[in-house]
Amino acid sequence: MKWFEVQAAADGRHADVWINDQIGIDWWSGDGTTASAFINAIASLGDVEALTVHINSPGGDVADGIAIANYLRGHKAQVTTRVEGIAASIAATIAMGGDRREMATGSLLMIHDPWTVAMGNATEMRKLADDLDTIRNGILELFVARAGEPRRVEIQEAMRAETWMTGEDAMALGLIDAVDTDLKAAASIGDYSRALAAAGRSAQHHLEQQRAPAQPAPSAMSAADALALAFDIEPAQAEARAAELGDQILAWRDKPVNAPAADTAALQREAVAAERERVVAIIDTCTTTGQHQLLAKLVASDMQTDTAREYVFDVAAASSAGVHSSHSPEGGQRAGIDTQGIYARRRARSAS
Repeated sequence: MKWFEVQAAADGRHADVWINDQIGIDWWSGDGTTASAFINAIASLGDVEALTVHINSPGGDVADGIAIANYLRGHKAQVTTRVEGIAASIAATIAMGGDRREMATGSLLMIHDPWTVAMGNATEMRKLADDLDTIRNGILELFVARAGEPRRVEIQEAMRAETWMTGEDAMALGLIDAVDTDLKAAASIGDYSRALAAAGRSAQHHLEQQRAPAQPAPSAMSAADALALAFDIEPAQAEARAAELGDQILAWRDKPVNAPAADTAALQREAVAAERERVVAIIDTCTTTGQHQLLAKLVASDMQTDTAREYVFDVAAASSAGVHSSHSPEGGQRAGIDTQGIYARRRARSAS
């Protein structure tokens, strides 16, 4: 599956390119395409005069990203790069390939030092650290080429700290030329902003779940599975008693809540505080392990802190079988979280 799309205008002099999703080949699943395919697709357009590259990507393969950035910098056309959702990690480097660089209102740019997960002896780890420094210096040069030499130290510090920037922040640092107030950020703004925005909604959801049994997630499990989880019975039993259990759920749902207003307010405060702690713990775990792309899914799943940490560590462990240049290592597992598998493991531990 391609992470980009190229479309020429009817006049043959202008073309648009859309970069979405993870850049390069997914080392786990084999999905995606290389920078060569991207470059060949643009070259096939012929001598276009203007090229607009629309970016909404969490990053991807370092080598592919650097190759694309340098190709765009050297293209004969007037190249405009536009961040329309997020340009994180190596996608931010690609954004530097434009002769003119713009960001939509509400979009985000993230720059950071390269990182990896690896194992080896002391000599191998020291060499790996040197290699990461070399990669960092190469990426730094692409940012400095746009922002100017006087900004080198400031950009280097921003990379070291892993910095998320709005359009105004990026323009102040000299990385982009303009914030397009007429262009709204893409709906898929990225895992970080979705995770934080979802925190308040999720707290309210937890409060509502205290008053009614859990409902099945859309397309995530069957009705029988949902009933089985709600009543802590086997799916076969739930299926046989579906009508009875359904009536019981309706009765619970329609039962008036008699808690005093003060108690309700206290419950709301407790739910918000608990959800804030859960989200902070998930963000901390994802940041520590480098699994940033898991944030939105984990927050939306209502998974408790310990279970979420276990899931993140499982993904991180699966990603550590060797050194890879991808900066979005979710192990290629693009499907949703396997809630049934996680609950099954939890029950097995409880039974032992």
